[in-house]
Amino acid sequence: MKKCVKLLFEVQDGQKILESFIADQAALFKIEGIGQEMHKDSIQLFICGQEEQVDDFIDAMYVGKESIQLKNIKIETCSTDRSYRGVFRIVE
Repeated sequence: MKKCVKLLFEVQDGQKILESFIADQAALFKIEGIGQEMHKDSIQLFICGQEEQVDDFIDAMYVGKESIQLKNIKIETCSTDRSYRGVFRIVE
């Protein structure tokens, strides 16, 4: 079943993290959607995928990486009728 969520969180070097860690995780879990740095150190994601893959992606965001810790993660469900055409895009 398809699942779509909106994530909002804080992280240092937001654009760099978006282009590396988050984009890599999206590819790993076959996530489609968009990611954008909203303000300095604040990132917003709209993601869709199979329910289990979305859950695994969210888990990866919580776990982070040795040098990357996301803070104040907020998650909301959103409409599943959006189409991102199977890719994860970074909006600047």
